[in-house]
Amino acid sequence: MKKLNYQPTRLQAREIKNPFETMDYFFHDFPIHETRENFWELYKGWVFQSSQYANEETIKDMLCFYTQFMEFLDASYLYTKIQTK
Repeated sequence: MKKLNYQPTRLQAREIKNPFETMDYFFHDFPIHETRENFWELYKGWVFQSSQYANEETIKDMLCFYTQFMEFLDASYLYTKIQTK
C-alpha cells in the first residue's frame, strides 16, 4: 500500500482500514505508564550494550528517536481516549 510506502507490515487488512482499533487494543494490554517504563528499559539496554560501539551521532539520533517516540506514544494514547468518548 502506498500509505505504508510498500514496507512490510504485520497489520491485517482490517487493521489497515481501522488503525484506531489496533492502537486501542495495544493500550488495553499495555497501560501507558507500563509502556513508558518498558520502552525506557529497552532504551537503557541499547545504550549500555551499544555505547562502546556507537559513535556520538548514533547515540544522539537514538535519544532523539526515543524522545519523539514517547511523544508519538502519548499522542496515540490521547487519540484513543478521545475517540472512545
